[in-house]
Amino acid sequence: MKLKEFESKELFRRVDIPVSKGILIKSKDDIPPFREERLLKVQTLAGGRGKAGGVCLVRDAGEAEKFAARFLHSTFMSEQISEVLLDEKIEIKQELYLGILFDTSKRTPVFIYSESGGANIEELKQKNPEKIKLRELVYHAGLTEGDLDFLLSGSVLSQNVLKKVREVMKKAYLCFTRFDCTMMEINPLVVTTASDVVAVDAVAVLDDDAKFRWEMHFPERTHNRPVTPREAAAHLIDKDDYRGVAGKTFIDLDGDIAILTSGGGASMTLLDALVDYGGKPANFTEYSGNPPMEKVEKLTRIVLGRKGLSGLLVAGVIANFTNIAETLRGVLNVLIELKPDFPIVIRRAGPHDDEARAMLMEAKEKYGLNIHYYDEKILLTQAAKIMVELSEKYKMLNTRRADPIVKKNIRKTMVN
Repeated sequence: MKLKEFESKELFRRVDIPVSKGILIKSKDDIPPFREERLLKVQTLAGGRGKAGGVCLVRDAGEAEKFAARFLHSTFMSEQISEVLLDEKIEIKQELYLGILFDTSKRTPVFIYSESGGANIEELKQKNPEKIKLRELVYHAGLTEGDLDFLLSGSVLSQNVLKKVREVMKKAYLCFTRFDCTMMEINPLVVTTASDVVAVDAVAVLDDDAKFRWEMHFPERTHNRPVTPREAAAHLIDKDDYRGVAGKTFIDLDGDIAILTSGGGASMTLLDALVDYGGKPANFTEYSGNPPMEKVEKLTRIVLGRKGLSGLLVAGVIANFTNIAETLRGVLNVLIELKPDFPIVIRRAGPHDDEARAMLMEAKEKYGLNIHYYDEKILLTQAAKIMVELSEKYKMLNTRRADPIVKKNIRKTMVN
């Protein structure tokens, strides 16, 4: 989970990293009277807000109200803005950069430091990489004095400031480990004209798999927006039931073909194929690890709870341990209840798949469901193509049915 600036700064405060003093503004009524220069900063999960005009200098409460009204409840950098931060204006002598990220390929934290921080840090990385120091850390040893000596070697800072930066580095690593971060960044870490060291901006990303032990909890969000009610409901399926996985990954999309996939890489292949063939997915979600029927049924109910669907695609790799009949029974229970008229394409294979096929074909005849069942003899991409073709036919037929002339002819036929 990526945090906004004010949320990240709260983590920093808990480990005593000095931060600029700010007031969170959710409406103009939250703005106190003042008559000195301050910064009004849009609270967004997107990067580069400063260059996009999301940071404004304001001189009094009137100016702050004016700029706050422009941003609050509006879309900025493709994100709906619900908060701005009225922050103190720091007198800056020098901008530094400090970051820690977890390198998944080497399975170790990497500490990053530069004495040329600020808005152009990305450009610096491209043009002057020698000005950025990286240090791989040994997890069981933590951030050692040797690591700090390496990162700060060649520094041009005064001894007084250097001592303060060193302390911030130690506290930053404590923050990184204590709050289960996968990434944290202070850009800029400012040296003030009074030789203090202050975190003016903050970014942190928390490890979702460690959520059960987080000290602080934040509103759920998907990428750069709050989670939808369907996403939140899907995420709750696994909460008290650790048998398999269902709904841990669920993203609402703006298409009309509902999707239930199994198998990480295969899921992405399936989604790409669906889009390549002209289909528009309504969601992305997975179930795997042999979840019980009840969990798959809950996930299916959420997936099919969307209006305006033109199809359902249930597909995955050849299973080794998942009971195909058991999981598809969860899907079928919802189909029998809802009795959708749109096409349903199922491509599944693995233990008990013959039983699954017989069960689905029986339900197809008994309940008039538009089910098309395939096994491993067809490719996942082919299943996606079939789904798109059937979806287009379904939409075309519905369009014809909605035509007043067609409706009139249907009524005449029924009367005759």
